Amino acid sequence: MSDTYAIIAGAGSFPFHIAAESTRQGLRVVAIGLQGWADPLLAQHVAAYEEVSVGQLGQLVSRLQAHGVRRAVMAGKVTKDVLFDPRITFDAEALAVIGGVKDFSVNALLGAIGQHLASRGITLMDSSTFLKDDLCPAGVLTKRQPTSEDRQDIEAGVQAARLMARLDVGQTVVVKRRVIVAVEALEGTDAAIRRAGQVAGPGCVVVKMASPSQDMRFDLPVLGSQTITTALEALAYCLAVEAGKTLLLGRAALIAQADASGICLVGVYPEGQAP
Repeated sequence: MSDTYAIIAGAGSFPFHIAAESTRQGLRVVAIGLQGWADPLLAQHVAAYEEVSVGQLGQLVSRLQAHGVRRAVMAGKVTKDVLFDPRITFDAEALAVIGGVKDFSVNALLGAIGQHLASRGITLMDSSTFLKDDLCPAGVLTKRQPTSEDRQDIEAGVQAARLMARLDVGQTVVVKRRVIVAVEALEGTDAAIRRAGQVAGPGCVVVKMASPSQDMRFDLPVLGSQTITTALEALAYCLAVEAGKTLLLGRAALIAQADASGICLVGVYPEGQAP
């Protein structure tokens, strides 16, 4: 029997892109959706689909084992505010993992979960495993080019976003005239962009960067069609993301959407790294 891979699915389109590509490669893939986050329509794109509640780590492990899964990929959004949600019940395995981390940073929490899964015979793979062709290249990807003012804002944004990502605050900052207008925190990228549009008006530049110590198994920077739509609504016409580490979900279609929206999309490296 061929290996069975699993998608541990949160919100958004990321799990769907993995399901489509892994199926195209002829792999058997199941999905374990995190209840309240994953889209149940994912069931139509995988060999098997079921949901577990956030916080029920023991159930997640048992369901992965029941499907014969030895390798899994995390995809989709779950924000850290679940840690503070009184409606969430954490089982004994989850509490043991949470109790063993030094802080609630993404790397610490998900790294501990990765170790726990490994101890149960399940390896967490690089989140971009099935989507390497969708990793953002360096350079301008759209017809619209960044203006000289955009480039200055990108430069300021790269430094700020890199620092924010390293501090585990968030991966995205929004800049206008070299002023940091908004910083992503628990609310997510799209909410930060909307807030920036309300505060500073048209012409903001959105910059999204990975942590310098980014663990490619989880919390990979991702850009999807919804963020392009949000940027257009906020009249932010330039987006810069880290080349080589940011997934452009449905890359060709995403670039076409940016072109149709009059948005500039740029892949950049952190300062000091050559393209």
